[in-house]
Amino acid sequence: MNCGERVVIGVSGGPDSLCLLDSLSHLGYPLICAHLDHGLRQESSDEAVYVKSIAQSYNLPFEIERQDVALKAGSGVSLEEASRLARYNFLVRVARKNDVHVIATGHTADDQVETVLMHFLRGAGPSGLRGMLPDTPLDSWVGIPDAQGIRLIRPLLTLNRGQTEDHCQAVGLEPVIDSSNMDPTFFRNRIRHELLPLLETYNPGIRQILLRLARIMTAEVDLLTEMVASDWESVFESLGESALVLRVESMVRKPLALQRALLRSAIKKLQPSARDVSFDTIERGIQFVSDPTRPASRPLIAGLMLRDLGEEILLYHTDSPVIYDRLPQLIGDAQVGVPIPGEVELAGGWKLTAARESIAPGSYQTYLNAQEGDFAAIDESSVSTPLSVRTRVPGDRIQPLGLEGTTKVSDIMINNHIPDLARARWPIVVSGDEVVWVAGIRMSHSFRLTEGTSRAIVIRLSPPQEG
Repeated sequence: MNCGERVVIGVSGGPDSLCLLDSLSHLGYPLICAHLDHGLRQESSDEAVYVKSIAQSYNLPFEIERQDVALKAGSGVSLEEASRLARYNFLVRVARKNDVHVIATGHTADDQVETVLMHFLRGAGPSGLRGMLPDTPLDSWVGIPDAQGIRLIRPLLTLNRGQTEDHCQAVGLEPVIDSSNMDPTFFRNRIRHELLPLLETYNPGIRQILLRLARIMTAEVDLLTEMVASDWESVFESLGESALVLRVESMVRKPLALQRALLRSAIKKLQPSARDVSFDTIERGIQFVSDPTRPASRPLIAGLMLRDLGEEILLYHTDSPVIYDRLPQLIGDAQVGVPIPGEVELAGGWKLTAARESIAPGSYQTYLNAQEGDFAAIDESSVSTPLSVRTRVPGDRIQPLGLEGTTKVSDIMINNHIPDLARARWPIVVSGDEVVWVAGIRMSHSFRLTEGTSRAIVIRLSPPQEG
């Protein structure tokens, strides 16, 4: 952070935030004081007035807001969590209003000890056991919208609460005492006043041990993050914004810790709002990937589903369409005409192109021998209505080229190992209600070239061009 960069500083009026305010002010940072009155205590209004007077004594601009945070708690959201979300959303609004990109809070090493212990009791992994970070982007936080490009810094994270109190006393600041910090109904307070003193009877250095654990886990997470970035493309392939293909063999060859980190990153990529993804969730996903007799699908978390594709597994969001960029897929659900000559754009850079071609006498068999691949040659005289392309509909049938009788289009797709989620948007070329070509798979016998064909409509299926 540059010394001339403006900073929104969260000021509660306690010793930690006042120490931070005085320190950053004397270092020359342009500050905007921000205080949220949570409306949880009778004296909170008086504290807001006091913080305003402190800001004025430093000749600093200030923003003060009052909310009834208790009304936001409930339905699975604790009062502590509601207060945290209200506080950070307020700080972000102040930053946005003033075009500031840095928010500072007065968290100390004591807060870090409590946070690590809280996360440990909740069963957190390395990311949780590293505790709070001194500098972190807020746009990755769940429940804090509109925080893109805003950083949260905690400059006092290596100082303890006693040091911030000593600083305030030395410079003549009188912190307010928040009575709610003694309320045993809050989880953090029970850790601060009950559990930590008890643990100190077992080991007087427990606070330093927990701080050391946070430093160790920070380094471990940094290493795993680099390994995930390095191995990502060997394991995952993106299918738009709502799905990933996981390559089973590549995944299971990785160390278990890296598998867990990769899957956790995949969940975060597809569902950023999924907070505190549990160990059990990750283990359920890893078990699905490693089981050769896995079921067809398994729910994972927050609307995400795992689906077996054989040598690959699809991780996708059930509320969003899966676009198989490496397979031909229609854009949208509308039926569109096939211009001749012309082209129809498909998803992911695929396209259908159509043109008329003259068929020399005796050459029709050359077309027939080359068919059932990326093009279909249709006798123009057999087409009674304009050609169009659509997705399949229930009851679609086709007489495959060279065969007697008709077959369900859905069965043709299954027999050609088309993933089930790709079948719904597969391009079907039709003339009226008749299926002419299941693009790239099977053409109808009814529209084939014959010895008497002189004019053909040739439709080609083209994959995306490299680069």
